[in-house]
Amino acid sequence: MEKRRELWIDAAKGLSIIFVVMGHSGDAFANHYLSWFRMPLFFLLSGMVFKPVDPARYIGWAVKRTKGLMTPYLAYGLLITTVLLLFTLNLKGFAENIARLLYGGLSLTGPYGVFWFITCLLFTQLIFGYITRFRGMTQFLLIASCYLLAHVISMTSLKNFNLPWNIDVSLLAITYYALGYYGKKAIPAIIGRLVIVPFIILASAAAFYLDHAGVISYSLNMKYKQYDALLLDLVIPLVISLTICALVFWLSKLLPLKWLGDLGRNTIAIMYLHLPINYGLKYLLGTEYGLVPFTLVGVVIPLILAMVIVRFPVLSRLYLGHSGKSRPAVSYSERGAAQNAVSTESIS
Repeated sequence: MEKRRELWIDAAKGLSIIFVVMGHSGDAFANHYLSWFRMPLFFLLSGMVFKPVDPARYIGWAVKRTKGLMTPYLAYGLLITTVLLLFTLNLKGFAENIARLLYGGLSLTGPYGVFWFITCLLFTQLIFGYITRFRGMTQFLLIASCYLLAHVISMTSLKNFNLPWNIDVSLLAITYYALGYYGKKAIPAIIGRLVIVPFIILASAAAFYLDHAGVISYSLNMKYKQYDALLLDLVIPLVISLTICALVFWLSKLLPLKWLGDLGRNTIAIMYLHLPINYGLKYLLGTEYGLVPFTLVGVVIPLILAMVIVRFPVLSRLYLGHSGKSRPAVSYSERGAAQNAVSTESIS
């Protein structure tokens, strides 16, 4: 089994984190459409590189995953909380921020606005890792049940309950994660056939057009449990995610996208820091600014900080989730599916 880090997967992650930053810029138009797929895409790509867990080693694996995700969560959370204390000298506010950080979920707003995703990802991985011990049909029924239950919560008063760490949102995220995991052969095969790509792009364009023209009224916001279209919540995020994967897959063969791949391997610093850095800069400048400067500041500055942090093993473990050494390649044995497809297609 050959192990290789696929550039297009990392590049797609890099593009996805840019979409996350853009969506938080305050541009309502951009946020409306980007929210359809930016988080589902993250979960799908994560699922593609997920490895099944030996049931006998599940507890040890779960502890390792929890430590790996929650260490940066707490490190960034305490850093932001401490900086706010230094600026405000408000001990009551400091204590309240610590309490919100520990409870997570919808309690986290402002500079903590994206922290929900990390705990949601953690529970998604823990639940999915447990589900994979069962037979195929049982796995399908459990995942389908999670998807249906997520929509029951979203469409009833249950959505108003603020559960710790956005645990209930994991019920929806598991579906996108599973699509990546079970589709790790099919996805490269689909996007690797150039004749199929235009149809995927057209399907995505049609969804955007129909919504803009008022034919459909679609919205998706995972954090706030705004997903009430049982069929479209599956189809639209998947189709657009496939479109992005296809575009990045083929562009990686034509253009030097290593920089975007490097960005995709440093999403954690951008995820945590793009909001507090932009909030801080707006405060210092005493002015608001738009989508483009917000995105540039939110991507470039955290990326530079990550490049500095990685040189110090202790800081790297705290804020990047790894020791700072060369990161191992992602195991992706199904790459042949895409390569076989590509060999039958002509870029021209």
